[in-house]
Amino acid sequence: MYLKNFQNILFRKQGVMKTRKILLGIGIGVLILLFFGVYKLSTFTIFDDEFKVVESIKIPDKNYIIRIYHIPSNASSQSYIQIRKIENGVEEVLESYEQFDHLNSYSLKKDTLVLTISDLALS
Repeated sequence: MYLKNFQNILFRKQGVMKTRKILLGIGIGVLILLFFGVYKLSTFTIFDDEFKVVESIKIPDKNYIIRIYHIPSNASSQSYIQIRKIENGVEEVLESYEQFDHLNSYSLKKDTLVLTISDLALS
């Protein structure tokens, strides 16, 4: 009888320990998910923050390149097209077309670049 009571107490302790381990595992899992959620919320960006090269044009018989960029929108401006000249590693902004955000086509005639651009938001 004394041995049986001891076994019952021992089995109850083992059951309590098993329950504690399960609860501890669930608690650790919840903490990991909580930290992951906080990380994702703190690194969330609403707007694209990188400029995209739409076209890169090597000008014949010149030592520079013309790049056409799409500049994404942000809190204070809409997306737009920007033309830059890259010469000897230095970028110079030639023109910004803030009312347009899409390059339809371009052509190069001698030393003149002809652009056809549009605003996709209005079309």
